[in-house]
Amino acid sequence: MTARGFTLLELVIVIVIIAVLAGFLLDRVLPLVGQAERVAFQQVRAQVQSALLLEAAERIARGESSSLSELAGANPMSLLLHPPGNYVGERSRPPISDLPRATWHFDSREGRLVYRPGRQAKVEALDGPDDRIELAVSFAYRDRDGDGRYQPSVDHFDGLRLAPVYPFRWLD
Repeated sequence: MTARGFTLLELVIVIVIIAVLAGFLLDRVLPLVGQAERVAFQQVRAQVQSALLLEAAERIARGESSSLSELAGANPMSLLLHPPGNYVGERSRPPISDLPRATWHFDSREGRLVYRPGRQAKVEALDGPDDRIELAVSFAYRDRDGDGRYQPSVDHFDGLRLAPVYPFRWLD
């Protein structure tokens, strides 16, 4: 009995079948990667928003309400006990192409928290740059005396919001 190997035709057929299966698998998996990135983005954004509100509550409890407006423009990632693993730190208006995809950074010059989406993320910029999502902390209060500045004894504090600088939407 002699040992028989694969013929060239059989080998080509096996390679084609594996390539078709790999293509089918990638077609199913890549959208999941984009959806997972969207969920991770939303979780970090919610954590930062919660940290802002907690910091505001602590300042109010300590009688430091007059310092609440300082949180607008400050780096909100510094309020987290542990920043996310994809946070690359504070930068001063860095070229976005120099930063890795699917990462956060704080633009210290603009006072904005910036997220650079990954390749699989389906993010549509409705206005503004299409290669990043920029968020800014806004200090909201009702100026009851109309003087244009926050006075805790007179004005009503409405909260701190981590809001998009430019509108965007996730497509998946």
